[in-house]
Parts: sequence; C-alpha cells; structure tokens
Amino acid sequence: MNVPNTRAVGRVGARRTSALAAIAAASVLALSACSGSNDDTASSAGSDAAKSSPTSTASSTTASCSAGATKLTFWGWPTGYDLAVDKFNQTHPDICVDLENAGAAGDEYTKLSDTIKAGSGAPDIATIEYFELPSFEVSNSLVDLSDYGIDSAKSNEASIAWQQVSQGSHVYAMPVDLGPMALFYNQKQLTAAGITQPPATWTDFAAAADKLHAKDPKAAITNFDPESPQDVLALMQQYGAFPFTYSGGSKLGISFTGEKQLAFAKYWQDLIDKKEATTAADFSPQQWSNFDSGATASRLSPAWGPVGMQLSIKKTIGDWRTASLPQVTAGSNASGSWGGSTLAVVKGTPHAKEAAEFVKWFGGSDDAWQILSGDVAGAFPAYVPLLNDKTFQSKTLPITGDSTPNAVFATAAQHVQAAEWPPIMTAALTQWTSTFAGVTKGTETLQEAFTEFQSQLTKYATSQGFTVSGSN
Repeated sequence: MNVPNTRAVGRVGARRTSALAAIAAASVLALSACSGSNDDTASSAGSDAAKSSPTSTASSTTASCSAGATKLTFWGWPTGYDLAVDKFNQTHPDICVDLENAGAAGDEYTKLSDTIKAGSGAPDIATIEYFELPSFEVSNSLVDLSDYGIDSAKSNEASIAWQQVSQGSHVYAMPVDLGPMALFYNQKQLTAAGITQPPATWTDFAAAADKLHAKDPKAAITNFDPESPQDVLALMQQYGAFPFTYSGGSKLGISFTGEKQLAFAKYWQDLIDKKEATTAADFSPQQWSNFDSGATASRLSPAWGPVGMQLSIKKTIGDWRTASLPQVTAGSNASGSWGGSTLAVVKGTPHAKEAAEFVKWFGGSDDAWQILSGDVAGAFPAYVPLLNDKTFQSKTLPITGDSTPNAVFATAAQHVQAAEWPPIMTAALTQWTSTFAGVTKGTETLQEAFTEFQSQLTKYATSQGFTVSGSN
C-alpha cells in the first residue's frame, strides 16, 4: 500500500505567522547579498495525515555508526525518514547521519533561518519543500551540489523536480518526492449521472458539472477550497497560469491579473456560483463527509491523496478511480504538482562532500526508495526508475478497488508544467488565507481576490527590495 507522505497539509496561513517574520528578514538579507487553514491539520503540503517522525536520538539513527565516522546532522520531519537514515548508516560506515526533528515545514524553516543568521546551530542537511528553496537560495544559504557530482543523478529524476532544485548550472538540493495531480472521481456516482468517461478537457468538466447538478441539485462535481493556496497554485500551474516567474536575483514576476490567471479565476467562480463546486476546507471533516455522501463527486488530488482519503471515508470505499486532470487543450497531458520536498546541504557545513553523498543516495537510489515508497513513509517518488516500475504502478488500494492509481500519477509526474517559485512564498502563504476568505464566504469573487492579492504581494515584494514585473 502506498501511504501518504508526511508534510502536513491544509490551510497554511495560521501556522505560518511565526515563519513570516523570519523569512521577511531573510528576504532583506537576500537582496543585500544579491547586490554585493485555519490550519486544521498542519502547515504545508504533502499528506492527508499530518504526522511527523519523532525526534531521533543517538540510540536510533546513529546506533549502527562506527566511532570514527564523519557525523552529519540532518533535520527532517517526514515519517519513515529514520528508516532510510538507518539504512544509509548501515551501508556507509564512514558517514554517520543523525536525524533530528526540528519541527515540520514552517517551524523548521524559521529555526533554520535563525541559525543561519546566527552563524551557529545549523544542521548539515535540511528538508526543504520545493516552494521554499528560493528563499534560502537567494540568501546564499545552500551549498551548490554541482560541485560534488550531483549532476550524475539528473537523468534519474523527473524533469520538473530537477528544474525546481536548480538555477542554470547550479543545483541547490536533491529532489525526493513529488505531488503530481490527477482527477480522482467516484465512478459509480458519475456513471449514474450519465457521465461514463472522465472529462478530457476543462470545458468537458464544466459540462459534466452541469449534468451532474441537474440530476441531483445537491451534488457538486468537485471541491475547490479558495483558502488553500498550494492546491490552487498547483491547478494554476496545470492550467498554464502559474502566477510567478523567478530565475534568481532581485527581479520577480507576479501576475494574478493576467489574461490566463483571470480566465482561471472566472472558470472556478462560475462553478462556485452555480454550486457545482463546493468550497469546504481541505482535509476538514466536512470535505470528507461530502466525498462520502455524494455531495462532492471528485477530488483534484495529489498522488499522496488517495491513501489519506481512504482513512477518512467509509461508504464509498472501492468506488473511486483515477484519470488525468482535464486539459485546457484537448490532447494535452499537462499536470500540476501539489507538495513534495528536497534535501539541501546547508552552507557552512565542514562536511559538504559527505553531506552531498548522503542526499544523493537518499533521493536517488533504489535502496532508499525501497524504504521511502514503502508502507511507513509512502512518499511519491520524483525518482524515475520507480515511477517507471511496473510493480509500483500496479499497486492497488481499498478506495480504488482493482484499479491502479499509481499508473496515472506516475504519468502525471513526468508531465508537470513548469513552476518558478519566488523567494517570498512564506509571506504569500501567510497572506493568502485572509485575502481569499471572502470567496469562501461569498462576499467576493475569485477574480476580486486575485486582484487584491496582486496588489498585496507586489507591495510586499517591493518593500523587500525586489523589482517586480507583471500585472498591475
């Protein structure tokens, strides 16, 4: 069984407030360097079950280490990471990795930023999600792994994963997992409504929503949580409307009011207005109840979603199937990615060579992925040999009966659209919830929220020293 990853998910705003001040300060430091959910479950992207590994001690991950081994400190929170670290220590006697839990997602990033600024206390290696990497890259806080032969791992990584850890010839982290998205739908419910094939395009999807709602006015085609930024951004990514452009330095593109972005907003606002898309909070009891009762017939799901979902529903176990996301243009195969993380080597470590060896093994070896994709960790790989593995693709789940969701998600992983994350993501995620709350309440449209958010982010980024281009 492919169980979910452990980065916490849901509405990130409330839990990221403490991180905002730290990253805002880091942004100021960064630019000077360039010139010379209602979070019911947790704070970031990666898992329906917001669990994290217990803090490791020398009696666990370092138990098999030899006395003369080079010791590395690794900050990581996802479940199952301790098992992979144990395996590395057993098979690499000259290196001893000590896994510590410094907090999940935003909590870790705050602590990491503080230790980097203080010049002491930072780990050798840290877990950093894709969207947060630029915040540390721009402040020159990460080791360039291309100096240590990391490029030899590139051919085994999904292209979208490698793109998000590199800037030109520089590579600042090793990809681990991804969250490619697909359409996860209640086959029995759609078939009963006369929808016998999953919608191929977003136009088809809207037509299916009309048909389903006409048959049952209490039924919506899917859920769209306006206050959950990472899944909205993943859908914008797939739609060809990702709102950020950034390739390093002090120039940043922000566009929530461009033609494609506003077309995306109108599409979803229309479905919300017709009550053909619910707006329940992601990962809330209401969302799960809607899926199980037929109030919501499909989920725009990341690869780690089905396992967690099956823990939260009862009546419709076995009824769910997986298909590619609907496309903007018929015949395309684009996807977005919601979640996923990397391992980065923190600048200042005296053991960069050994740390680079560890992160390359962790994200890019069969031995590591046998553990990371197993029942305890359940990470969805950016590692192409596993994505292409027939056994991995043929896994089944109780929620999906005899169908094989991994096969669809594995294909999606290799067709994720480009995303250039900006170095202000913590601020963006913090602000998002309050700006978009009115869409959920029905007091503003998604288009209005996009326009307001454009103004807010532009003002914030400019105050941090960035030169902002994009829609006004």
